[in-house]
Amino acid sequence: MRVGNYIMKAGDLVTYSFQRSRWANGESVDVGLVIETGEFGYANCDVKVLWQGYEKPSTETRQFLTLVETINASR
Repeated sequence: MRVGNYIMKAGDLVTYSFQRSRWANGESVDVGLVIETGEFGYANCDVKVLWQGYEKPSTETRQFLTLVETINASR
């Protein structure tokens, strides 16, 4: 799954896009590990993410996620 010029893959750390400014300000955010990409069910879910503090992965839509690495590079 492509995010900007980067193809999202298993092993990437992500957070929700709406939390970018919180991350940039050093505030706490949700961080998850991409464990699988593909098409999952309905609502355009195309990424499975294991979020910190949860035992089971959830399906997400990549357009609402941001790579943690990308946020760090912009600091």
